[in-house]
Amino acid sequence: MLNKPNIKFIRATLEHRNNIFGWLEEPHVKEFWDVSQGFRDDVLIFMNGRNVPSAYFEGIFEYWIGVIDEDPYCLMMTSEVESSQVDLLGDWRDNLSKSGKTYSIDFMIGNKKYLGKGLAVFTLESFTKFINESVDSTIDTFFIDPEESNLRAKHVYQKAGFKCISEFKRDFNDRNNVTHSLMVKKSCTQKMI
Repeated sequence: MLNKPNIKFIRATLEHRNNIFGWLEEPHVKEFWDVSQGFRDDVLIFMNGRNVPSAYFEGIFEYWIGVIDEDPYCLMMTSEVESSQVDLLGDWRDNLSKSGKTYSIDFMIGNKKYLGKGLAVFTLESFTKFINESVDSTIDTFFIDPEESNLRAKHVYQKAGFKCISEFKRDFNDRNNVTHSLMVKKSCTQKMI
């Protein structure tokens, strides 16, 4: 990518429904993204203001759209990771922020015309900066957990400042015991241990 575009991040709204659901039909998204009805329902519940409960991870996610020149191109999802979570794995607990908040994120470039343009690293760097500067300045630690076989994503995340901490297994879509990598990015105010 020669010129870094001006990326804007906005909360997903009903205006983005067709973009998101269209992206979920793309083969490059289906390969590593949850495209289940439960996920789709949660996105709609979020876009409608979370006025009803969600069965999808108890409605913990917020959804963001990345926009370049008013053209939506990516979806980001975030959730706070808290020490009070009973199902938190040891390495996750050990890498929580010591002085602020920790957010998990997931990311996809859904709009095919933006694939292969070298945007992924810049998007992740821009998004973590946006969250810290515009959403909550106490968020200083980010987790991302790509599937082990998604080598391209792991490489991108490393270039964006995430460090691979460990591997763990979990069920994913219709597969059991899928290996994932826990990757952590600390802001400049939080040092890696």
